[in-house]
Amino acid sequence: MAPELPAQIELIAQLEGHDDRAWHIAWNPTRPILASCSADKSVRLYRYRGADASALAFSHDTTIPTGHAKTVRAIAWSPSGTTLATASFDANIGVWEQEGNGDGGGGGADEGAAWECVSLLEGHETECKSVAYSCAGNLLASCSRDKTVWVWEVHPDSDFECMGVLMEHSQDVKCVAWHPTEEILASASYDDTIKLYLDDPSEDWFCFTTLSGHTSTVWTLAFSPDGRFLASGSEDATVRIWERVQEHKWECVSVLEGHERSVYCVSWGKNTDGREGALGRLASTGGDGMILVWEMRASPSGTDSGKSTLSHEIVARLSQAHGVSDVNSIVWCPRKGLENVFATAGDDGVVKVWKVV
Repeated sequence: MAPELPAQIELIAQLEGHDDRAWHIAWNPTRPILASCSADKSVRLYRYRGADASALAFSHDTTIPTGHAKTVRAIAWSPSGTTLATASFDANIGVWEQEGNGDGGGGGADEGAAWECVSLLEGHETECKSVAYSCAGNLLASCSRDKTVWVWEVHPDSDFECMGVLMEHSQDVKCVAWHPTEEILASASYDDTIKLYLDDPSEDWFCFTTLSGHTSTVWTLAFSPDGRFLASGSEDATVRIWERVQEHKWECVSVLEGHERSVYCVSWGKNTDGREGALGRLASTGGDGMILVWEMRASPSGTDSGKSTLSHEIVARLSQAHGVSDVNSIVWCPRKGLENVFATAGDDGVVKVWKVV
């Protein structure tokens, strides 16, 4: 019998409506909206209200039919919360805004105004797998089965300029993620590696390091909120934690085990624990249908290596989160007061919202 854990995962809401598997979810950073995307080619937006997890109520706001010819695999909000990007298996990226919104910082559009495609980014040769906005919102990254990572610069009037096509991976690129405070881009691939990129002001975007250690496909990436660590989840059923030990040097400092099958998604929540060394909670899920929530802590190693001593503890576990279905995505809510809330999306087409208590 499994030992008793200090916390439990409780279901808050079950959001149905997709006609096919739900691939990805994204919380709007400035407005009470949760978005989901699906193999049914649509994006569904849900509004929620309530100041804390105990009083949260969700309602379907609108469905965007997107017009993508194939699966919408991933979605990302701009930091302003006014723009939504969709990455599709049709090789294109859609950029969406509410009518009347323009490039404003959140005002301008009615709550009920329709969402329209203001830009379509073409260039990838085949399926787009992931899309992400940089911390300042001035850059958008995308990746594809065509083995490339593209970096786009966001201009006014929904104009985008390609700043670099990065061809460092030897296989399908599964995920892109930006550092929370710096313009450092990470990508994960079917080639079992993670690449980190920087912009050289005199040249172009370039790969400054490759992180190797996983023994199979790397599906997912998440930086810690303080930017010191990077979590990666893999087909090898592990989560690896990489630490920035020097400005351009990252090393693996921990391997988290507990999943029985592929880890498809990790999400690193904000730290609400005031104790020294607390790094927040890491949530992981995947092909075993299980959700694990880890308490992450770090203490200086006292050696010259620059590595911290990392401790991790599973504080909550939930099996069969979506019944017999794989769980494709897990994302912590970024809103203040809701730091213990996260959402998941599964092959059953359902989005679920949970709280850790």
